[in-house]
Amino acid sequence: MLCTEVVQTGEKAYFCKVKMKNRSFILPLVAAMLLALPLRAQTYAEWVDSAYACAGRDSLALAARCLEKALEADPANKGNAAVLATLGALRSQMGQMEEAIESYSLALNYNPLNIPVLLARAAARLQIGDEERAYVDYSNVLDQDIDNKEALLFRAYIAVRKHAYDVARADYTRLLSLDPADESAALGLALLNQKQHRLREATEQLSELIHRRPDNAEYYLARADVLADRNLPDLALVDCDEAVRLAPQDAFAHVARAEVYLQLRKKRAARADLDEAVRLGLRRADLDGLYRRCK
Repeated sequence: MLCTEVVQTGEKAYFCKVKMKNRSFILPLVAAMLLALPLRAQTYAEWVDSAYACAGRDSLALAARCLEKALEADPANKGNAAVLATLGALRSQMGQMEEAIESYSLALNYNPLNIPVLLARAAARLQIGDEERAYVDYSNVLDQDIDNKEALLFRAYIAVRKHAYDVARADYTRLLSLDPADESAALGLALLNQKQHRLREATEQLSELIHRRPDNAEYYLARADVLADRNLPDLALVDCDEAVRLAPQDAFAHVARAEVYLQLRKKRAARADLDEAVRLGLRRADLDGLYRRCK
């Protein structure tokens, strides 16, 4: 590398002095590496090494470009599956979900049953709202590893949204059999019971979660919602009060309490909570229906 010295300025800012045509330039180290190497044909391994160096310096776009160059340098290299999977991860970190999915799909051409890549593609698909294809990916993972917790949790989540309640119940139940302390699975199963009008079961499950985590406002709000469905607004209000006490800056906690106040015909208190939710950042227009009920 055409580097006469490496200079450190601060903990992470490394620079390299590069000489070109009798002139010297101070460049970020990773940029200097890429500038120097094209003076000859850069090898596949060098492009990959450069990519990891760039990623280590948080230069994700540059790292992705290096991996693209590696693929161009040797399209038949046996390491391309790993390179494509890494490229997908970089693109995902940069928020380029469509491109990440494309990279993961190309990686899966080498090994369609690679569980980490299937999970990564499913997560990317879920982020862009492609729940149907994410569901397929999670199912393919579970076909190979029936106890994969990530796949069980997210397939159950999608299954609820698809109204495939039997699948969701089976997945949440299996998760809890693997780990009875899994709070995400317990909460998911409780909310599923609420959707299926199994309200006493839902109440008991949420009460158990609150017993484990009495400092979690989300669990109080979830139980308050179930209690309101059971036409027990006084008890729901107690839970909402506790949720607001635990998370006073949570605008949605104030909205939940406003709804309970309306159920109790306490319109002035409901309006005060709605006003607080707006002050905390919610758009008043999104609460118009509740405001109208306060009149």
